[in-house]
Amino acid sequence: MLRLKNSLFNISLLLNCLLLFLLFFENRISVPLWLQVIGRTHPLVLHFPVVLVVMYALLVLFFHAQKTKDDHNLYIADLILQLAAFTSAITALAGFFLSKEEGYDTDALQWHKWSGVAISLFMLLWCFFKNMLQARKITAFATSIVALVLIVIAGHQGAGITHGENFVLAPVTPEKKQAAVSVEEAELYTHLVKPILEAKCISCHNSKKAKGELVMETEEPLLKGGKNGVLWDSTSADLGLLLRRIHLPLEEKKHMPPQGKPQLTDDEIVILRHWIKKGSDFKLRVADLATDDSLFVVANNILTAAETAEYDFDEADAAVVKDLNTVNRVVAAEALESPALNVSFFNSKLFKAEQLAELSKIKKQIVSLDLSQMPVKDVDMKIIGEFENLRKLNLSFSAITGAGLTELKRLKFLRSLSISGTKVTAEQLKQLQSFPQLKTVYTWNMPVASADMEKVKTQMKNIRFETGFKGDTLILKLSTPIVQNEESIITSPIPLKLKHYINGTTIRFTKDGSDPDSLKSPVFKPGEMIDGNVFIKAKAYKPGWISSDIIEVNFYRSTYKADSVSFLLQPDPAYKGEGKMLSDHIKGELNFRLGSWLAWRQTRMEALLQFNKPTIVKSVTLSTLIDVASYIMPPSSIEIWGGDDMKKMKLLGTLKPTQPTMLQPSSLRGYECKFNPSTVKYIKIIGNTVSKLPAWHPGKGDKGWLFVDEVLVN
Repeated sequence: MLRLKNSLFNISLLLNCLLLFLLFFENRISVPLWLQVIGRTHPLVLHFPVVLVVMYALLVLFFHAQKTKDDHNLYIADLILQLAAFTSAITALAGFFLSKEEGYDTDALQWHKWSGVAISLFMLLWCFFKNMLQARKITAFATSIVALVLIVIAGHQGAGITHGENFVLAPVTPEKKQAAVSVEEAELYTHLVKPILEAKCISCHNSKKAKGELVMETEEPLLKGGKNGVLWDSTSADLGLLLRRIHLPLEEKKHMPPQGKPQLTDDEIVILRHWIKKGSDFKLRVADLATDDSLFVVANNILTAAETAEYDFDEADAAVVKDLNTVNRVVAAEALESPALNVSFFNSKLFKAEQLAELSKIKKQIVSLDLSQMPVKDVDMKIIGEFENLRKLNLSFSAITGAGLTELKRLKFLRSLSISGTKVTAEQLKQLQSFPQLKTVYTWNMPVASADMEKVKTQMKNIRFETGFKGDTLILKLSTPIVQNEESIITSPIPLKLKHYINGTTIRFTKDGSDPDSLKSPVFKPGEMIDGNVFIKAKAYKPGWISSDIIEVNFYRSTYKADSVSFLLQPDPAYKGEGKMLSDHIKGELNFRLGSWLAWRQTRMEALLQFNKPTIVKSVTLSTLIDVASYIMPPSSIEIWGGDDMKKMKLLGTLKPTQPTMLQPSSLRGYECKFNPSTVKYIKIIGNTVSKLPAWHPGKGDKGWLFVDEVLVN
């Protein structure tokens, strides 16, 4: 027993001497790879000294006064102390090796490192002077308290490096809650993008723990990027590194956030993708987006939900709300389970000022009031001023003159005011300067000269004035042509159906996969036929308009359908279906996670097609998915074998598809392998995967995927 305790103490002494030596010559030490492995065990082994130190300190604090002569109990207590010292030294050494890796904030790391060293040395000294320290109650208690304080300090600093600042004390620290903002005043980066980064990214990419040399806390380092380059490129097909990593399969080690961390939701991905696509403008406002823009829709839902959560008033009586609904007035909840109410009036001929006064029963719950085109007068503003929680007020094309605007100053939450089409003057607009929360004012079609409006904007920079859209010199862009063909796999010749809904538009197209142009590409005319495998690209042109984007569509010819399909090498379990999927004439979608694809990665594709009767064939087409950013590549080669005997098939043809040379948008591609006509009962298709992704690919050296949904025989 005594030998074990002495051995633990001697080893602890040796490890602490090694630790001090390493710290003394720290600047001259380079950690080899095998020691980096030991360093990365630091998050695992640190739990042992934490538990043991706390356990022994509590034993001293609560049982010091109870003297015991039980040698067994004394031995257990001493063993806990020796183990605490030993594991503290091991943890401190592992932490030292881990600290030599890049990506950590030097100041934060120094404090954590030295607090860890202090614990290791303190526990060694506690072992050595144990009898002396515990001879008196005050020194025993003081030693235990110091040990607990050191554990808390080191743990707090370590958690701050790993999980973000103030991780340990966050539950008892007053939360700095960001105030809800309205759609009118919200900025995309500040109120939507930044919260996503803070929740899902910054714990690993902050100034204290810059994984990959990437810091995402502020705008400047975000634009700079990390050791792998800048985070986004709006001109790139996949919009750059950030979204590329997000869209990687979850099992890929470079997928972000890493497996086991909270993943991004669909709405969060939409926000990041569209913000980057729109130029990653840090000052872009939600209100600048079109209301049918998908980014606006998502942002509006999120911001409305956040604003709803901050209401502190009670729900109105349901019976009262029901009585207030009339043929001219609708009173409805802003959202499900929200106490806030929206009120709208519709028929100006039925409107009376008394109908506003009736709303006093729910004046606390009204947050939005629409009185556009109603004969509201200045005198009515006094009633509106009583709706104390009003956030949005629409008085467009009403009868107000601006004389009663001061009554609205009582609305301390008013953020959006529309007075378009009214007689309010530039001088009267200046009254809005003192409105406490007003952020947006709509002033279209008002008797205010442009020069005067510019002066108002200059004087009242805290308010955004929307004066309307002027598009006299705007050149519009054509939408893409419409492909009206419903089928993409054909068994006989069919007419190509292309259409554009703007009169006078010319559609030009190609069949060979090249991009159409306005001069040489053929003009589409009804009656154009499709017979065989065709890759159509089409583009719309019209004088005075910007030409459309290109639309792409693949058509596949299928003459023969195999009577049975089986796999000689099974697909990957994550994308494994039945063999009949290869001959059911149901095309997969670009979203490969929907279950409509078969995939191979660790092995090549080997599928066997069987025909009940001998069949003359001259080509086989593999219908595949290409998604370079997700490691889904064309097959490196295709081999087609055939014959009447499954054991004596001969090679009919081979094909080596062209490989991508850069990242590109995901697409559906068919690879047709042609050969001399042959009579067969069996066809074996071999699709070889890309064994090593090229050097330019972010996953260079990794294996590529092969995704197939159909095999077409002609």
